[in-house]
Amino acid sequence: MKLRHRWFPLFNVVALAVLAACQPAAPGAGQSTYDKVMAAGVVRAGIRFDNPPLSYIDESGNWVGFDVDLANEIARRLGVRIEQVKVDETTRISFLQEGKIDLAVTSMNHTRKRDDAVDFSVTYFWDNQTFLVRQGEYDSLQDLFGKKVALNAGSSAIDAWKKYSAERGGPAPEIVEFTDKVAAVQALRDGAVEGYAEDGVTLLALAAGDPNLVLLPGSINRVQYGIGLPVNDSKWRDTINYTLQELWQDGTYRRIYDRWLGPDAAVTLPLGGEMEVWP
Repeated sequence: MKLRHRWFPLFNVVALAVLAACQPAAPGAGQSTYDKVMAAGVVRAGIRFDNPPLSYIDESGNWVGFDVDLANEIARRLGVRIEQVKVDETTRISFLQEGKIDLAVTSMNHTRKRDDAVDFSVTYFWDNQTFLVRQGEYDSLQDLFGKKVALNAGSSAIDAWKKYSAERGGPAPEIVEFTDKVAAVQALRDGAVEGYAEDGVTLLALAAGDPNLVLLPGSINRVQYGIGLPVNDSKWRDTINYTLQELWQDGTYRRIYDRWLGPDAAVTLPLGGEMEVWP
């Protein structure tokens, strides 16, 4: 009898645990970001504020740029209000992981390393990374092997430049990391560094109007931007993908692109790819 009583509480605990597992989840538990956004009527979009012409805050305090227009259009089509959250290259992933934002429209190159941390939409932007240098001092990427160069903290260009140099027999790069793009360009002008590597579109914007700065030909890395999304949330990821594909198919994407990067824009970059569209 004592043995029976000794096991009875354990049996109750196991039975209650099984019963609890069969009960419906509490409201909000395991809920998709899509459901949360729809319920709140607002999408929290992480957007960079320092990366013209893709996303920046103008002199009047307004968010402007290609990524900004794209994020606004996504929110409009979802029928929700957009809350723009300032992020940069070092916080855009952590903010997603911590649930501070619902998506990151942040000119973020889709790499395998980043894909281990967050999920991505289909590619929505194509570019190449190269170096900005002073006019007349360097002619090729190889000329910068072993030189002191500037790169942005958290940029995929850091690993790309190390790999590019190593694969071509160059010495280990001397890299100075910056968190301020304008400061990096000024360091280049002042001769503190010999080159500054970034996405081509960003370098074009930073060098606009300065005849003493030029982009080197070639590419150290192919860039494919995706919208950053929380991991393992297929409902939300599909919603963003379908919305992007609709923007592409009905011509809205191209109108936004041409506004900021077309032939008549301040910074011109030919469209470098075609969005994946599912039937």
